[in-house]
Amino acid sequence: MVFGFVTLIINSYVLDFIINSARQSVQFFIFSKEYEKIADRIVKDTHRGVTVLDSVGWYSKNKVNVLVVMAKKKSKSIEIFRLVKDIDPNAFISQSAVIGVFGEGFDKLKVK
Repeated sequence: MVFGFVTLIINSYVLDFIINSARQSVQFFIFSKEYEKIADRIVKDTHRGVTVLDSVGWYSKNKVNVLVVMAKKKSKSIEIFRLVKDIDPNAFISQSAVIGVFGEGFDKLKVK
């Protein structure tokens, strides 16, 4: 019985990994004073789009620009980290795994 549960858990994990690993992407929020240089390099070197958001740091009450970048998890993630570190080693980067990114360069939206 224990062997059956262990096998079931392993099978579920492996199937989930196989099905969702191809669709996994990464979302970056990059906070930096050098946002223009970083955005230009991301577009030029990685061929990914970048969105710039105007925001306010509530603790400091300072205006901050935030870069939002969507990328394929394995192929561009390390490249983006290196690129940001080269330009601004003090940048604040938030990376999250996302599943189901739809649009140009990602999956097509299939709605009936």
